[in-house]
Amino acid sequence: MKACREVAETHGLTVEGGGLSDIDLRHGFGIGFRVGIPMEDGALYSPDKALFEVLAPQFGLEPSDYGRTFSREGERYRIVGINPNRPKYPVSAERVADGRGFKFPAENVARYLLYS
Repeated sequence: MKACREVAETHGLTVEGGGLSDIDLRHGFGIGFRVGIPMEDGALYSPDKALFEVLAPQFGLEPSDYGRTFSREGERYRIVGINPNRPKYPVSAERVADGRGFKFPAENVARYLLYS
């Protein structure tokens, strides 16, 4: 991670994440991190957020719903993206407890957000 940060900083980028989760060495594991472009206000430019903000209204959601959390069956999820190529389950969310990714129907997410 240190090496990734050094390379990113040389190019004016920022690296975040890098946490390991769900490790089972019998089956392998993965590590994930994001590289972002810092904007003038200090926030990182997120292509996922930008895409969500453009597409959300087409799926009955608000652009501001990106990053919001909702509950489903006792678990909390955070909205992290939208994929128009998955019309049945276009909303990507990660479970807050462990960061595991899930796909949801947009109309369900809109309903969950009403009660969150």
